[in-house]
Amino acid sequence: MAFGRKVSRDHLVRYAGKLLVENAEKHPELLKLGASRRNVTLVYLDIWGFTEVTSYASPDAVVELLCEYFSRMTTLIRGNLGFVDKFFGDAIFAIFGAPVDDAEHPLHAAKAAYSALRETYKMAAEWQLKGFGRVSQSIGLVTGPAIVGNVGTEERAMYTAIGEAVSLTVQLQQASRLYRSPLIISRETNVAIKEQFLTRELDVVKVQGSDRTTPIYELVGPRGDVQDQNRIMVEIFERGLKSFRERDWDRAEKRFMDADKITGDDGPSRLYLRRIALYRKHPPPPEWDLVHAHTVKLDPSSNRP
Repeated sequence: MAFGRKVSRDHLVRYAGKLLVENAEKHPELLKLGASRRNVTLVYLDIWGFTEVTSYASPDAVVELLCEYFSRMTTLIRGNLGFVDKFFGDAIFAIFGAPVDDAEHPLHAAKAAYSALRETYKMAAEWQLKGFGRVSQSIGLVTGPAIVGNVGTEERAMYTAIGEAVSLTVQLQQASRLYRSPLIISRETNVAIKEQFLTRELDVVKVQGSDRTTPIYELVGPRGDVQDQNRIMVEIFERGLKSFRERDWDRAEKRFMDADKITGDDGPSRLYLRRIALYRKHPPPPEWDLVHAHTVKLDPSSNRP
């Protein structure tokens, strides 16, 4: 059966996204090659555990699960004015604030990301009932300038974002496993959404590929929905972080232990308890920039810092 020569609008929406198609209909110049520097919010979503599923599930089952995941995540992203840039593997990269201007793109991105996280919890439970292994999600979210536009050739181009903000978004998503915090956001995002969402500072990290350092934060949840015990945990953790940076190891240890007890298993608190044990033996230098990777030299007799 031969395909028709005409491509329907529905086909274009399917491959380019409704947001881009609708905007291109109003502004055809949007489809020309070229880009501009814009302030946007970028979101990178990835699921843990899906690779294991692909090792034993049938190809049809893998595709069905992945399409279900992409469909549910895309609905939430587009529902908050986001543009799905691309799917790769079991990950999704999305842009908020372009191609359509949106003055509240950090807030809309945060709402989409938090909703996506909650939806993944539901989806993971459904998949387990079907006999598949447990999956979870990690998300990085960064607000900042990026070069945004059509990149490619006259034959094939894609609307995408380029720049440091892109690599930082991936870096924060990957850091999720270290801190065991599923949704990590940048300082700029935190400033923009902290009135609507409860967050906590996790650390100061070096931006990959540069000498710049930046604080990073965990998005805990909408302020109106966060349980009291989690609010208390965040307050105690932040006091512990302050003591830690003042090198008051005893007080910091006590506060991180208290924060961990409240939830029963707080990843960031346990990470800092391990760092305290290390720093008692190998204190940070006087010029400490608060970045963990820069403060400790590897012990030649061990593979661990």
